[in-house]
Amino acid sequence: MKKMLLRTLKIAGLTVLALIATMLFVTFVKSPKSLLSKPVTLVEGEDYIKINNIALEHLAQATTIPVIGYDDANNDSINHQTILDFHQWVKTTYPLIAKNAKWEIINQHSLLITLKGQSNKAAAMFLGHFDVVPTPDSSDWKYNPYKGTIAKDTLWGRGALDDKNVIVALLEAAEYSLAKGLPIKRTLIFAFGHDEETGGKNGAAAIAKHLITNKIHVAFIADEGFGVMKGIVPGLKNNCAIIGLSEKGNVSIKLSINELGGHSAWPNPENATSILSRGLSRLENYQFPAHLDGPVRGLFSEAAPYMDLGYRTLFSNLWITTPLVKSVLLGGEKTAATIRTTHVTTIIKSGTKENVVPPIAEAIVNLRLFPGDNIAFVESEINRVLNDPRIKASVYLEGQEATPISPDHGDGYDQIKDCIHAQFPETVVVPGLVITGTDCKNYTAVTNRMYRFVPFEFSNSNLSGIHGKNEYITRGQFNKAVLFYIDLFQRL
Repeated sequence: MKKMLLRTLKIAGLTVLALIATMLFVTFVKSPKSLLSKPVTLVEGEDYIKINNIALEHLAQATTIPVIGYDDANNDSINHQTILDFHQWVKTTYPLIAKNAKWEIINQHSLLITLKGQSNKAAAMFLGHFDVVPTPDSSDWKYNPYKGTIAKDTLWGRGALDDKNVIVALLEAAEYSLAKGLPIKRTLIFAFGHDEETGGKNGAAAIAKHLITNKIHVAFIADEGFGVMKGIVPGLKNNCAIIGLSEKGNVSIKLSINELGGHSAWPNPENATSILSRGLSRLENYQFPAHLDGPVRGLFSEAAPYMDLGYRTLFSNLWITTPLVKSVLLGGEKTAATIRTTHVTTIIKSGTKENVVPPIAEAIVNLRLFPGDNIAFVESEINRVLNDPRIKASVYLEGQEATPISPDHGDGYDQIKDCIHAQFPETVVVPGLVITGTDCKNYTAVTNRMYRFVPFEFSNSNLSGIHGKNEYITRGQFNKAVLFYIDLFQRL
């Protein structure tokens, strides 16, 4: 018996040593690659001074034209004159684009600009949206959100980060390229939607239909998404640029109960509000399964070689460390949202008078769908968790499935990655999953290559302004984005 125990311990010890050796081998077999690249197009001297003097001022002007997206607006009345003012501002501010490009207004409001390229390659398409979210907290802003105030080389205004900064940076880069006689190698399509903040169904969706109907071929799409950030990946000291390969879907599920009401003096404990409350409690204590695959797995495996040793070992060996990594990521609300479908109750309705037991109670549960968790699955899962036939669960309005996962190599991705290394040295570039929505979801029938990245260096204080108050961008941040697009256009 003693010999058998010793033999078992010896085998276990050798197994552990072999496992450790294997993990160390895997950790170091993938060595870090160079994070440096040379810009294809250098902008220096007087050319840079000119960009430095006017680019941010143009963005400031754009923020003074408020195209505000309200959920209850319809396409026939939404900011019509303001949108036309924005179109005219673009034409006036960028005369060379106005002269050389094909201009189309899609579905009354969205703008499609096409700069014909010299090659026969399918077009490279860049998205932006000029609508912004409302500012009910305007009085709390440091500066008026629609005045385009520049103070100490910082622009304060709604749209400075979401998403007029992208539109103006693209236009500045294209205008500069035309002015300097730089070749437009590949056809560039700029698709600027007017209703992204309310889903893009009248803007981006209409543009996509136009492209398909007219057989306009698009090789890849670049849209808003992650930027260049520090401290976003555990154990990584370098700045990190995440190129979003997919975005979560979304759907809202309506829960409704219809029971007998009555006088509050003799309440039935099984009434509509109590049934709903218990159901919501069960639902809030349930979490959808976590996944560490697709773009999320790619993020950690690509970043691993540049991490500190401990994290490098952990993330290089996901074949065995996945359960531990999941546990760590599930410990934070933001990191947890990157690896599973999330749900939260956003609306609860019941009752009209304080002494009447309401016969009806309703709640809206909003879900953000991890790729692979489709709408039918989450609706079924909610019903399973509720386990109460008195609670009727149904899709509220129209949901959107998670988008297909784009390739993390090849046309579009490679050029963007190389340009990041050139314009943001020592930045680690990785694939990722976007947990918010973009206009890309409306273009899934146009191309299978959609890349969500914006060339802006973000800080936590920057990010808090997106959809919040005191949205701002610095001159240095914005100038880098203009240089990025100038360089990228020449890589295509």
